[in-house]
Parts: sequence; structure tokens; C-alpha cells
Amino acid sequence: MSFNAERLRAARIYRNMSISDLAEKTDVTKQAISQYEKGQSNPIPDVMFQLVLALGFPKEFFEQTSISNIKISNTFFRALSSTNKLDLNTQEVKTEMIVQIYNFLSQYLAFPSNDDIPTIDKDTFDNIEQIAEYVRSCWALGDKPIENMVSLLESKGIIVSSFVVENKKIDAFTQVHLNGEIEQFCVVLGNDKQSMVRRNFDAAHELGHIILHRNIGDLSNLSKIEMKRLEDEANAFAAGFLLPSKSFFADLVSPNKLDFYVSLKKKWKVSMAAMIMRSKQLGRLNNNQYLYLFKQLSSNQWRTREPYDDIWEIPRPQLFKKAISILIENKVLNAQQIVSELSKSGLALDSREIENLLDLDKGVLSNMNQSQPAIVLSIK
Repeated sequence: MSFNAERLRAARIYRNMSISDLAEKTDVTKQAISQYEKGQSNPIPDVMFQLVLALGFPKEFFEQTSISNIKISNTFFRALSSTNKLDLNTQEVKTEMIVQIYNFLSQYLAFPSNDDIPTIDKDTFDNIEQIAEYVRSCWALGDKPIENMVSLLESKGIIVSSFVVENKKIDAFTQVHLNGEIEQFCVVLGNDKQSMVRRNFDAAHELGHIILHRNIGDLSNLSKIEMKRLEDEANAFAAGFLLPSKSFFADLVSPNKLDFYVSLKKKWKVSMAAMIMRSKQLGRLNNNQYLYLFKQLSSNQWRTREPYDDIWEIPRPQLFKKAISILIENKVLNAQQIVSELSKSGLALDSREIENLLDLDKGVLSNMNQSQPAIVLSIK
């Protein structure tokens, strides 16, 4: 097989390395690496060995031509304008690989369709609140709390994974793909917050981008002010979606007492800080009460870690775990064959790399855990 210049660049970015970083880890000059990535020359075997060792990808990875028809339409990052471009590109490359693995597995399994995601025209609604209520009605969610946003997104055909993004400005993001003519959405949730309620809000925020901004056009053409508006809209959608105005308003019997929000958190599975903001938005708190509650949050050291955050289990994506379990338990493919067949489809990755990308338990591709959550999937 011949050397694939694009794969070298992808592997370097995946490892969050600049060309200078890679040159420092090898005996290869920056100029030579740049030429390899541009396809102007190919590395000799000794140099190729150094690159494989430094980047930690199988040699086959650099020789493959992906048969994937995926094109990235947009990636919604919260701190797009203030985040290092290499950090952004790293997450984009990882997410593109997640979608490639998803499409590989979809050859064997019938995953949930994303046809139920409503396409809306914002101009036909008075505000974001109405859009959140509309989506709830489309999905027959009523006005009750949503216990697990991750599970909800997966059930609606949205690809979800989570990993440590190693950048505090990038805590969650959404990537929109075109797979041929099929639109696909991939949400990545950072593993740094370690809070069930914050993960719920992050997932709802990313759903807001999908519902509100899927057809926004090229994000790079937007100004900082326009980007902030998109983030504000996604936050407003998340608040309205997780805390419906009528039912949440009815629960606000003592909105000016901090302890009240501790008990209310048990019902709505939303952070106290978010509920206090929502209470002010709904007119149940004046500005002084709002500021006083946040001062109390700070004095109790609850701004980053609230009550129950160290008790409640953080919802993890389950679709990939269940998919691999089904393939193995039904003797369609064993763990080694999954890695091998994925390589044949154009994506040669180490089993540990696949586990990291899909938020699988360590060793799951060599030692499957038989106890799995009940997600309904069927073999094609």
C-alpha cells in the first residue's frame, strides 16, 4: 500500500501535536514532515517507523484510503473564538472517527433513526421557550423531569460519546456530518465535570444547537457577537427544555431559600445554579434575591460541587457498549474481529484507542462485560 499524506496530518492532530511537536519527538525535520503531509514526498521505512512510534497509530493507518463518505458540515464549540485552533481540530478529528466507527457498526446493527428530530423554522415561533416546548410535545415528554438526557439523545438517533477533551474551554460540543445525503449528529460530552446534572444540561445545550442551528451555514463566517448569540440560544433552549415553564413555576413555592433548591434538585435533576437562574427568568426572583442566592452558593462552596454531585452516577453513553455486546454475544463478530473488520473498512485503530473514543470500559474489546443496560437494538 502507498503512504496516505492526509492520514499523517490526521494522526498528528489527533495527538494534539503541531508539526514542531512531532519533529521534536522524532529525528525528522519540520520541513520533511510538512512535505509528507502535503504529499510532496513519502517517508522512508526508518522514518515511517519513527512516526508510527511517536504517534501511536498502527502502520496500516497511514497506508489506508478511507472509504467513508463523511463530510463535516459544522462543529459547535462553546469557546470557538478563544480556543486554540489545534485543540479544536483535535476534537474534530476524533469526532469524525467516532462517526466512522458508528457507520461501520451500522452495517451490522439497526441503530435508532434520527428522523424524529424536528426541523423547525425559528421565525414561526415567538421565542426559544416555545421551541423547547414544541420539541417536548413532538417527543411526547410531557412536562415532567428528564432523568437522563444522554439516553434521550441516543434514543433519537444522535451519536453520543464522551472523553477527556483536555481543554477547559471545550467541555462539550456537537459535530454535524453529511454522510452522502444523510445528516448525522454527533455530541461529545467532556469527562472533566463529573456531575450528573451538569452533564444533563450540557446534553440539552447540544440538542439546542441541533434543533436551532443545524442549517446555520459556515460558522467561521460568524462574528464573536453572532457566536455568543448562538450559545445564548442553546442555553435558553436547555433551560426551557429541562425546566418547562408551567410545571417548574408551579414548584417554586420558596424560591428565595437556598435549601429549597437542594430538595428541588432531587426532582428536576438540574443544578441549583441553573434553577436559580431559571427562577429569575420566570419572574420568581428579583435581582437582589438572585444575587443573594449566588452569594450563598459561593459561601457554601457549591459553585463547582453541589449537594448530590458526589452521589449520583454520571450518565454515560450506552449505545456503543450495547452494540459491541450484541455483536459478540450473538457470535456475529468477536472483539478481535471488530477491530480487524474496522481496519478493513479503512480505519485501522488500536483496540484501546477505540475504547477511548467510544467511552467503553477499559479492556472491553478483549474481555466483554456481560451485564449491559437495556437499549433495544436489532441485528440487520
